[in-house]
Amino acid sequence: MRKYEIMYLISPELSEEELNQLTEDLKKDIESLGGEVQTVDNWGKKTLAYPVKKFNDGYYVIMTFLFPQNQLSEFERRLKLREKILRYMITLLEKEE
Repeated sequence: MRKYEIMYLISPELSEEELNQLTEDLKKDIESLGGEVQTVDNWGKKTLAYPVKKFNDGYYVIMTFLFPQNQLSEFERRLKLREKILRYMITLLEKEE
């Protein structure tokens, strides 16, 4: 398994409870595809440098996780289906040894 980091931007319309539920749902998605969440860092609501989908601010969350490389495309497909996630970026931190 490889170590990845995802940073995602969530719609500012969500309440704190909905934000936590979305994070838990993403954790479940990672685990159901054979991954393991290591850390979750909620940066809170930030003002954006430019509008994203007509929003001027949003919630940032960074999550590090171990994940099988062959399941990454399925995880990205699931991310794209979530309307409340405005943007995301997945970065490979460590290759397999």
